[in-house]
Amino acid sequence: MMMFPDAALFDFVLLDLADGLRANPTPPADPLPCDRWIARSALQKAIRRGEVALAQRALANLYGHDPRPIWRHLVIIAVEDVGVANVDLLAQIVGAQRDRSWRISMGGDWPVMAELVRQMAESTHCQAACDLLLRASNDPELEPVREWALDASMSTLTAAMADSALPLLDRGVAALAVGGGLADGQQHADPVAAFEVMAEAGSFSHVVTTCQQAWKITRNPMAFLLPVVWQAWSQAGMPENVIYDPMPAVQFVNGVPGYSLDQFTRTGNQISRAYIAGDKQLQQLLMHAGIAKAAWARTFGDVLFLIEGGVTVRRLVWEQAERLRAPHRWLPAVAALGNHLPPILRHCQAKAPQISMKRGSTISTGSP
Repeated sequence: MMMFPDAALFDFVLLDLADGLRANPTPPADPLPCDRWIARSALQKAIRRGEVALAQRALANLYGHDPRPIWRHLVIIAVEDVGVANVDLLAQIVGAQRDRSWRISMGGDWPVMAELVRQMAESTHCQAACDLLLRASNDPELEPVREWALDASMSTLTAAMADSALPLLDRGVAALAVGGGLADGQQHADPVAAFEVMAEAGSFSHVVTTCQQAWKITRNPMAFLLPVVWQAWSQAGMPENVIYDPMPAVQFVNGVPGYSLDQFTRTGNQISRAYIAGDKQLQQLLMHAGIAKAAWARTFGDVLFLIEGGVTVRRLVWEQAERLRAPHRWLPAVAALGNHLPPILRHCQAKAPQISMKRGSTISTGSP
């Protein structure tokens, strides 16, 4: 099967986006009071939590700095956190990014972006493509599969990724190897083939076309995985059951949600290091787990992500997707901590008030 023609697909989905813009008033740009790195973190996490107004305020902050990089962020969020639950929404984001004249006709970038953020926050979410990437990259038990994929011929890999009888994890590793997203410095990669193979593998070429354009915008390897996940979800009967992840209460620090102060922001990294320095029990737990001191902040950051950063509302649940994230989402710390993860998770959950206080004191004084 040929891939769905780009122009026809994106012209069609923009009709739906135009209807949404006409039906929903554009909010005023009310920027979240923080730097753009924290705002970018807040944008994605607020979308996961379904917090429309907060997500739009984070968007307004980024928009005030430079609207152009926002399109890449929105595409990544849609692939990572919306996924197969709403591929049409991903197509709308890609279509809007591609067509500046259409955006101008609809009032410019701000109303279009604000509407897309609203829809992402209110959508059902599926993180299976992200979970497949995390598992394929970090699960030590998959090391033989990764080694096989890096040594295999391109024809062997494309056959594997198209074989729906193979386990989803094996197909995901093969797809990453074909696209060039499995390891740094891969000798062989053919991103175009990764999408062409999946277009031939089933009747979902519109998904493949959307993902190929998403990859061109972002160069994010999750774009190789979303068609594989889509096929697995389709074969499972496209189940629509959803759950709400356990959602810790939001602690605001000077008007900024505490969950946005993660390890990928300078402030969040400072807070992590300062908090660990004062928590002797956590230090003992990390040492007992064999974590080098230089990796404590990164490990603590991954643990906080499991507790508060990656949780989402209306998460699509289906058997293969749930297996990808069992027993926890496969962040690097999950593999490193192994059986030591549960007690560290419990400790950090119990220390939530102290972590919040450290965030507040750091933001207020500008130093740990």
